[in-house]
Amino acid sequence: MSVLTSFGWRAVLLLHFLVAMLRILYAVKGGFDLDAEEAQYWLWSQYPDWSYYSKPPLIAYINAFTTSILGSVAWAVRLNAITLGSLLALGVYHITRQVYQNKKLAFLVSAGLLVLPSYHYVSLFFTTDILAVLGWLFTTYFFYRASREEGLKNWFLAGLSMGIGLLGKYTLLYFIPFSLLYLAFLNRKLLRQKGYYLFLLTATLLFLPVIIWNVQNGMMGALHVAHLAGAGKEFPGWSKVLAYQSEFLGGQLLLNLPLLCLLFFWKRFKIADFLKGDFERYVLATVGFVFLSFFLLAFFKRIRINWLLFSYFPLYIILLRAILRSGLIYRVKSYLAVTFFLLIGLLFQPIFAAYSLPASKIVPVTVDPFSKLMGWRELGQFLDQEIKGHFEEKDYIILSDKYQIAAQMSFYTPGRPSTYCLPYDRRRMNQYDLWGIPSDVAANQKQVVFIKTSPLEKDELQQALIPSEKITYRTHFPVVYKGQQIKTFYIYFLNGMPQAEANFNRY
Repeated sequence: MSVLTSFGWRAVLLLHFLVAMLRILYAVKGGFDLDAEEAQYWLWSQYPDWSYYSKPPLIAYINAFTTSILGSVAWAVRLNAITLGSLLALGVYHITRQVYQNKKLAFLVSAGLLVLPSYHYVSLFFTTDILAVLGWLFTTYFFYRASREEGLKNWFLAGLSMGIGLLGKYTLLYFIPFSLLYLAFLNRKLLRQKGYYLFLLTATLLFLPVIIWNVQNGMMGALHVAHLAGAGKEFPGWSKVLAYQSEFLGGQLLLNLPLLCLLFFWKRFKIADFLKGDFERYVLATVGFVFLSFFLLAFFKRIRINWLLFSYFPLYIILLRAILRSGLIYRVKSYLAVTFFLLIGLLFQPIFAAYSLPASKIVPVTVDPFSKLMGWRELGQFLDQEIKGHFEEKDYIILSDKYQIAAQMSFYTPGRPSTYCLPYDRRRMNQYDLWGIPSDVAANQKQVVFIKTSPLEKDELQQALIPSEKITYRTHFPVVYKGQQIKTFYIYFLNGMPQAEANFNRY
């Protein structure tokens, strides 16, 4: 019997080790830059704190650890996602094996993650989604065991998982109201026992630094989360609601595209019969609670496709099991194989485009998700050349009206100069606003490189802050991907920092 066909720990470790090695090669040779959020979280790691404007601090500290050893290079940032993605696959294996006492099933469910776009997303791009996914997965599992077994061990482990997850992303807070409702309806006596409160206390103690940071900083993180949750939003009208709901539902279907086969064969293969167990009903309750929460929120604002991702991986366990145990796998294995190769075709679009291969035309530029990752390194190099050609002194800063551009330039501009985000009333707050612009920088008439994605002349508010006499040089940089110009950066050299202030009330 070979290692892989034994379906034990050695088999699953070998499988995901090989996948991780391929991912590392892909991260090094893939030909695409960091996402703006990845660059922002790397920048946070250069300024350690107890928390940050929009997210808790765990992602910054993980970045600080890996880049201090390997250097601040893109693949070192991505290595965090690859490592945690492997841990996620191993966690799915462990939970499936523990719940169903079947190591072959556990191996196949863990391997089945490889056909899911959501798994590749969280295990390739180092955002807070992977931290939330891991935190929710283990919190869900240990809470399930704690609510059905004697002793405090699983309550503590559930609290530990939730606390670590909360240090990654605020969305783990959804588990608190879910747990209260779940126990209130199904096992109310547990609300009168110390185990549940050990769970809450453990999570709270781990999350305490973030709570303290919020208290010290005007509850900025809480206000940001409240804004995302729709606080203060008025009903936008039925036409927008229809658009929001269509985008929400369509996005979730797209995210879980390979599993749509379940819908088409639901009755024929009696899929519902494989979702009636205790663990299955529990998982469906967790996902249903989160889904309903965001469905209601979609009446007031746009929901991003990845916002529900943290809650899906326990669901993937029971759905992949249903596909395997019902016999549906034999009917849809060709469909899943085609889906997998289409997914690989999507992931390799940057490489295909770099070598002008016909396969790069599979995904049009307008819908290619990699298009937003293109051009940042080249823009940084272009800025460096322009700066050297026009500035006699090396003392300059980079300024943008978007934190995403400022963060990318802090990573990709040679020499990594100081970057700032222009404060003005039309935009939302971000971490740059908490850091502020030092008084010596604001007062000093040093050279400023200002970068936008639209001409300054078309923005009356910013044009009032930056009059034409302050501009000493202007140029632009087009980004080309798959032979098409996908965006243009407009660059202005200024003889001093704009005197701009903003009274932010948008979080």
